[in-house]
Amino acid sequence: MNALLAPLFGLIGILIGISLNELLRRKNRIEQYAPAVFERRLKAYEELASLINDGSSVASEIIDDASLTGEQRHAMISAIIMPIAEFADRNKLYIDEELGAHCTALFMGVEDIQDLDGEKKKEALTYFYQMRVETYRMIREDSGVSELNKLFRTINRPTLSGPIIERIRHLKAEKKRDIK
Repeated sequence: MNALLAPLFGLIGILIGISLNELLRRKNRIEQYAPAVFERRLKAYEELASLINDGSSVASEIIDDASLTGEQRHAMISAIIMPIAEFADRNKLYIDEELGAHCTALFMGVEDIQDLDGEKKKEALTYFYQMRVETYRMIREDSGVSELNKLFRTINRPTLSGPIIERIRHLKAEKKRDIK
């Protein structure tokens, strides 16, 4: 019986060794490619954030300028949406598909805000501004920048304070209480 156990244990050891070797080899390969992929993702997300920022400027103009016709507003908003959609499609290896769709749809309907009255206009503006803030948050999170910023804060331990910063923190705290 003992004569059979030794080869069996040897065989089990070989199988465990092969499995561990494969696992370590795969992990090493992931670690090898991760920096290059992270850099490409970061670059793609930087450009996406830039497109959103540029689009926000045009959206503000569309919202504020009452002299624009419906066709002009539509043409201007289309000129924002198409580059974002094309960019998200070209970079779908690095940009999350759902986030790319969200960014593409972010400005849809902004051209109609000028035609709304009173409370509906206020609601539409609030919704658009909230979605824009959420877009930037999602870009920071999915790109990994959010986690890196947290890491830098723990390393540097900065004391950021001042009247404006304190007011921003106060408004954020109020907003969180209102949501709950």
